[in-house]
Amino acid sequence: MAPSVLVAGAGPVGLAAANRLTRNGATVRIVDSNAARTTLSKALAVNVRTMELLERSGLTERLIAAGQRLNRMRFFSGAKPLADIHFDRLDHRYNFLISLPQSETERILEEDLLALGVGVDRRTGLTAFSAGDDVVDATLRSEDGSETRVRVDYLIGADGAHSMVRKGLGVGFPGEKHPLHWNLADVEIDGPYGADEVTMHLQPEHAMLVIPLGGRRFRIVTTVPDSLSKLPMGKIVGTPSWSADFSTGHRIVDSYGSSRVFLAGDAAHIHSPAGGRGMNLGIEDATVLADRISDGGLTSYSRDRRRVGLSIVQQTERMLSMATLKNPMARGLRNMLLRQVVPLDAVQRILRPRLMGIAD
Repeated sequence: MAPSVLVAGAGPVGLAAANRLTRNGATVRIVDSNAARTTLSKALAVNVRTMELLERSGLTERLIAAGQRLNRMRFFSGAKPLADIHFDRLDHRYNFLISLPQSETERILEEDLLALGVGVDRRTGLTAFSAGDDVVDATLRSEDGSETRVRVDYLIGADGAHSMVRKGLGVGFPGEKHPLHWNLADVEIDGPYGADEVTMHLQPEHAMLVIPLGGRRFRIVTTVPDSLSKLPMGKIVGTPSWSADFSTGHRIVDSYGSSRVFLAGDAAHIHSPAGGRGMNLGIEDATVLADRISDGGLTSYSRDRRRVGLSIVQQTERMLSMATLKNPMARGLRNMLLRQVVPLDAVQRILRPRLMGIAD
């Protein structure tokens, strides 16, 4: 008998889970307390692992068509070139990354899910649940305050960093907050930035990332507020179409769930934006979980995904530390290694799959 699954949260992770489950033959209900999907660009990077996972559903072609291909990553000390990592030299059918606003990723996932006959129940939030040996009983609350009780075989918490499902499970979420404060802006730039390349400027004690959005539009991410208006190369034209300030940290749950209730995405792990892994790791959680609900293997889901999640959290912490070195001698050594070691073919072969999401 096909399993019934309630998915809490209709961001990219929840939509990916619902899509995969539906294609696997499960009966799916997906709920979200928001009135509509996001209209903001938010997470941009779609990596190779995500393209592999969504290939079976035909979604990868749509994501590629809608996004901007990224063929390399460039490192600078201020405006001085240090090294390039060439994604397009990876021996893979997807030898590039995609820059695509999260709003577009969600649109593509939701439209495909609707075509499969499953719509998102919006303005509907999960308020309580209890899991037995064989079923999960959940309480849903609509915007008008009315409540509905549903019984399903499984519950997936894809409800973000403040997950109600995680809190209901009572699992630990250890970690710590970063002292760094982040700023981002989507802007038009008049300058030498390429439409197919990510640029990392390593400034004294901070970093600035420039990511193409298509045309002359770019996402700037930096740890120093004043530097948003002080590009090392080129100049910002007009006002940002979107800007935001945020802080982050690193946390990972003690357990991704058990028996009938499971976590995926930010409900299970959060980390710095270094490497652009957050949304991609969540989509990977979602598709792995959906397949295991359909085919078995749930007993090892928490162990397997926590191992991967912990590895990514540690990687992003190392990347952030290297990008924001305070000691001048350490910064000099880092820059020397970037100039002399990173261009080597053997090193490129190691770095490419890690940055592109196919080496944990």
